This record gives sequence, C-alpha cells and structure tokens, in this order.
Amino acid sequence: MDYVSSTSRPTSLGDRYLLLLVGVLLGYAFIGRGFAYLGLPPLYVGEMALLTGFIIFLRTSCLIAALATLPSLLLAAAMVWVMLRTLPFVGMHGFDALRDSVVIMYGGFAFIIIALLLEDAHRINTVVRWYGGFSNIYVLTIPFIFAFNHFMADHIPHLPGPDVPLILIAPSEVGVHLSGAAVFAVVGFRKATPLWIVLLVAALAMVCALTRGGMVAFAVPITFAALMLGKIRELAIVLVAGLAIFAVAYVLEPTFTDYRETASSIERPIGTRQIVNNIASTVGAGQEQTEGTKRWRLDWWNVIVNNTVYGPYFWTGRGFGLNLAEADGLTDNHRLTQPLRSPHNVHMTILARAGVPGLALWGAFLASWLGMMMRTMWIARRRGQTDWAALSLFIACYAMAIVINATFDVTLEAPMQGVWFWCLIGFGIGSVMVHRAQHHEPV
Repeated sequence: MDYVSSTSRPTSLGDRYLLLLVGVLLGYAFIGRGFAYLGLPPLYVGEMALLTGFIIFLRTSCLIAALATLPSLLLAAAMVWVMLRTLPFVGMHGFDALRDSVVIMYGGFAFIIIALLLEDAHRINTVVRWYGGFSNIYVLTIPFIFAFNHFMADHIPHLPGPDVPLILIAPSEVGVHLSGAAVFAVVGFRKATPLWIVLLVAALAMVCALTRGGMVAFAVPITFAALMLGKIRELAIVLVAGLAIFAVAYVLEPTFTDYRETASSIERPIGTRQIVNNIASTVGAGQEQTEGTKRWRLDWWNVIVNNTVYGPYFWTGRGFGLNLAEADGLTDNHRLTQPLRSPHNVHMTILARAGVPGLALWGAFLASWLGMMMRTMWIARRRGQTDWAALSLFIACYAMAIVINATFDVTLEAPMQGVWFWCLIGFGIGSVMVHRAQHHEPV
C-alpha cells in the first residue's frame, strides 16, 4: 500500500515535527481534555504544536503551492474573515476572543500538513501506516479506558490549575474515532479480527447510550462508505445480526438492571433502553430528559437565526469572545454548570460569531473539499488505483464523522477534535495534490 515508491531518505525536521504532531493527536484521542490542558496558559499543547508547525511551514517554502486548490483558498478566506471578526474584540474579551476563534483558526494545521506532504510525498505512506497501528490499538484499548473514565470519574486525579481530570474523554469523541477505525477496515486497509470487532461493538454500545451525536457520527460514515464500495449486502448482514443481538439484550436487560431516566445528560445509564431512547429522540420524540436537551438547542438556534439571517448581525455576527449563551439570554438548563459558550452546533457558532458571510465561506469550503475528495476517489477508481480511491474515501468519511458530531456537540471549538479535523482536511488536500502530480509526472 505504497502511494509513492519507497526509497531510503534521511530524516528531516519535517519528519520530526510530523512525529510530534502524531503524539499530540494520540494524546487527544486516549486522554482527551486532560491532555489538552497540558502547557502554560494560555499556550497549551495544541497552541504550541500550531506555532511550531507554522515555523516548519515557512521552512518548506510551500506557501503558494498550499493555496493551489479551491478548498485551500476558501479556507484561507474564512480564516481571514474570522481574524477580522476576532481582533476588534481582543481588547474587550481578552483570551476568550482568541479561544473562540480556533473553531476556524485551527485550520492552520491543514496548511501545515499540506506543506509537509508536498515537501515529501513519502509521508503519505508513513501516515497511513501509523494510523493502521493507531486504529488497532485504539479499538483494543478504548473500551477499558473509556469505561474507567466513565465509572471511576470521581477517583481520577485532577490537574493543578484548571481543575480538569487527568483523563476526560467525551463519548462523542470515542464515536468519531471508532467510525474512522471502522471505515479504515471497510475500505480494505486492515482485517477486522473477531476480538477487534467485539471490542469495537462494546465501545460503540457505551457511546450510543451516552450520546446521540457520537451514535450518528459513527452510523452515517460507515453506511456511506459501504454504499460507495457496493458492500450493501455485507452491511445488511451486519445490521441484521446486530439487531438480533440487541433485541436479545433488550429483552434480558430488565432481569438484571432497573432502568430509570436521569435528570441530566451526563448521568445517562449505559443500557439498551437508553440507546432506544436516544434513537427515538434523534428521529422523533424521546423521553423527557433527551427531549429537553434537544429543545434548548433548537430554541437557541432559532434565536441565532433570528439575530443574524433576519436580524442586525447579518453581515458581521456578534464577533468572537462574547459569551453567546449570556448574550442571547439563554442558560444551559440540562447541566448544573455555568452557561455554555457554544450552541452545540458548529454551523450555528460560525453564523452567530461571523455572520452570514462567515457561514457562507464555511459551507462553500466544506462542499468544495468533499467534492474534491469524491472526485479524486472516482478518478482513481476509474484508473484502477484502488489504494488511492480507498484513501480518499477513508479521509472523507473520517472528516464527515467529525462534522456530524460537530452538528450536535461542542467539537471543532475544542482541540480534542478540532486539531484532528483540520489535520484530516490538510491530509486530504495534500494527498489529492500528490495524486494529481503523479498522474502528470510520476514521482
């Protein structure tokens, strides 16, 4: 599975940075928010990786080449617009303005990855091999790590300063990475052993019970990948077998447990009845608690649309730094905490803070990037380049999972998924550019 002919080459500064960045991504995946708070405020590990990457980016001399695609240009335009809507509020809101802007400004990671791949296309092979190892280890260990994080949360030590648990993994983050690992197997990059499948299903069951966003973020990309590969029959067999096992568990569960609906989303029990409740709430109407969390989201989104699309913030939005929950007169009524800064929907966040122009740039960027990945997949498939086609589909589905999760949760506004997303975006653009170059002039 070599996309570029293998040759021995010396290790460069770019290779060392790539290894460093992979370490950061692993920390986000296995430790979560506890890892994100490592560093010296306001420079945490993500910001330090971004600043270091900017220096590496300048050393590659690939600045102009990194802007040679439509998605790159649209992303650069979106970053400029967000910067214009951030700088005027730094004096008023301080670090909060910069923190809120990372929803788009973390896009700098995409340009860093593009430059690294253009500088040395062999890194595509390296990244795919590394991810193969990650997907195997992640699925084999995350059920135990996540169960420990969920059931032993009160016994996990906290970091000094920010008072954040050393291990704090959101269930939706686990759902996204399980989706990526499953698609990696579906496209043919690895064989799924029985043990691997069992542990993936165990982790997925916990995710589906605790979050609707993570559940959808897993289901949609897997279904999309199976349809693109013509594996509808295999998908149907797995679905029927899974439903049969789930039905048996649903019938037997009352014998061993007593299901009671909780008042808070963070206290949802792990069980088949909670999964059914989450599915019902996603496609229709669920029980009181799940419907309550859905209602406050929809109410908040309506306020944002009325204030921007039909209101005074059409062109500019409210800017970055302002607490949107307080500004819109809403409180987070499903947790006993302070009002959230984000409306649990990245598209609404961008609309509220950057106005309709910001949302238009964001939507155009997503559409152009996904279109580019799908076009490359079809071209590679037509030429018989199955590995290239599988790579494009895998990257597209992985990024799709994060966007779906970001539609229901605070995802791109935080580094745990935000850095992963923008690295995937850059890896997609860079690999497409390498694929095009190889067609015209073999490397």
